[in-house]
Amino acid sequence: MLKDEQLLSLDVAASQLGVETKDLRSYLRKHRPKGAVQVPNKPGGNWHLHPSLLQQLQFAGAPGIDAPLLPIDDATLDALEWSEWIPFEQSAEQAPVLPGVYVVRERGQEQSPPLYIGQAGERNGKGLRGRLKVYSSGMGATSGLGKYAMNLALADSAWLAQFVHEAEAGRPESVERMARRAIDRLNLEVRWVPCVHRKAAMLLEAALIKKHSSTLWNGSSDNEQDSSEK
Repeated sequence: MLKDEQLLSLDVAASQLGVETKDLRSYLRKHRPKGAVQVPNKPGGNWHLHPSLLQQLQFAGAPGIDAPLLPIDDATLDALEWSEWIPFEQSAEQAPVLPGVYVVRERGQEQSPPLYIGQAGERNGKGLRGRLKVYSSGMGATSGLGKYAMNLALADSAWLAQFVHEAEAGRPESVERMARRAIDRLNLEVRWVPCVHRKAAMLLEAALIKKHSSTLWNGSSDNEQDSSEK
């Protein structure tokens, strides 16, 4: 391990994965995932892995790596490296263009429980940022977080009355703006964990939903998520 950067050498990482060093090196050369560092950064440089990348490869695997997969337990979830919590309205610009898992909660209270957990795959290079932009643009009113926010808003007669008054005053609101305002009324904040690929994001999402199901809008058995992004 490189002490200053907390990186694992290629040999150590391969040993912990239970794979040949050459197979892991081949994967890193081809895919160059986040968390892999080549020192020096040129052909022939030595590869090193951040512990978070090794962890995801251990439970999700990767193309060309025939390693035994480990279950995701509480220790794995507790070791996840989350981003800082940020207001929802900033998330579409600050989220990485990588696959990953995101968690939403009410803003303003440190101990607020998670309300929604979702994931994003590669999305043609847009990743988490692309998924969150769907919500911030108001285009996601019938799926995932946008759907839950809209259903809650439609049950609020005072909120609906605002749109009636605006329409009567000659200022009708668009569907997209209504969807965005449905999210804004909840005063949410977001954080995320980037993932090495979509499979890792899906596995983490499922494990996190199971752990926090009692407080989640999408935590009941009736709302189990399929393989699509949410």
